[in-house]
Amino acid sequence: MKKLLTFLVLAAATAVYAGGISGQVVDAATGEPIAGAVVAAKSEADAGRAQTNQRGLYVIDGLEPGSYKVGAKARGYGAARYPGTVPVRGREVTEGIDFSLRRERPDVGAISGRITDRRTGEPIAGAKVVAADRGFRRGTRTNERGAYLIRGLKPGNYKLIAGARGYVKGAYPRRVPVTGGNVTKDIDFALAPRPRPGAITGQVIDARTREPIGGAVVIARGEGREGRAVTDRRGRYTLRLRAGEYRVAARARGYTPQVFPRPVPVHPGQVTKDIDFALRRSRTLAD
Repeated sequence: MKKLLTFLVLAAATAVYAGGISGQVVDAATGEPIAGAVVAAKSEADAGRAQTNQRGLYVIDGLEPGSYKVGAKARGYGAARYPGTVPVRGREVTEGIDFSLRRERPDVGAISGRITDRRTGEPIAGAKVVAADRGFRRGTRTNERGAYLIRGLKPGNYKLIAGARGYVKGAYPRRVPVTGGNVTKDIDFALAPRPRPGAITGQVIDARTREPIGGAVVIARGEGREGRAVTDRRGRYTLRLRAGEYRVAARARGYTPQVFPRPVPVHPGQVTKDIDFALRRSRTLAD
C-alpha cells in the first residue's frame, strides 16, 4: 500500500510539472506539410515522441523539465536533428521546433504552380498538368486551391500542358528547367473558359406545296468552321456551332439547292432561329 501511494504521488507530481515540445515538419523543397512524420525528443532523464497530423503539426507532451535533443524523420526523407538542445520547463510547451526534411532522391526534381480561371482568377481544382521531355511524361492534378506539384522529374527541360473540363488547354510558353533535388516553382497557368456553342435552327419546306421536307441536308460554313444537319420529318433542323458568321445552304434530293440570302450570326449560348428554306423542285423532275 505504501509503495502504491508513493507511485501515485510521483505520477501526480510528474503530471503537474510536465511540459512539452511542439512544431511543424515540412518538405524542404516545396514547403508542403509532411503528415505521419515521427518526431522524437530525448534527455538524460526522459524521452517522448509524436507523429505529425495532416498539417505537419506535432506535440510531444508529458516531458519532464530538462534539455532535450530532438529529431524528425519521415518515409522517403532524410532524418534531421534540431540544432543544439531544446529546453522544456514545467507546465510549458516549447513551441516552434520545426523541421524541413529533404527527400532521399537528390537526383530528381519537381515542378509546382497554380492553375486559375483567366476570367475570374479563381483556382481550378482537378485540372490536369503534364510535363514531358524526350519521351518521358509525368502528370498530376490540382488540389482545391488550384495548386499542383509534379514530383519525380529527371533533370531536363520540360514542356508543360494544362487542361481542365470546360476550359481551353494551355501550353506554358517556354520549356521549364528541372534540376536534381530542387523544385521549379511558380509555373502558373490561367486557362480560358471554353466558349459555349450557339445554334442555328429553322425549317426546310417545298416552295410550291409548303409541305415539310424530311431528310434535307443543311450546311453552315464559316471561317475554318463547318457544321451540317439533316431535317426531321417536320423539316426542322438544328445546327450546333461555335460563335461566328456562317453561310448556310440547304439541299434535298429532287430539289434545287438554296443558299440563305445573308450571313447568319451565331452567338455563344444563343440560338439564331427561323433560318428557313423553301426549295423548288428541280426542272428535270418538274417537267
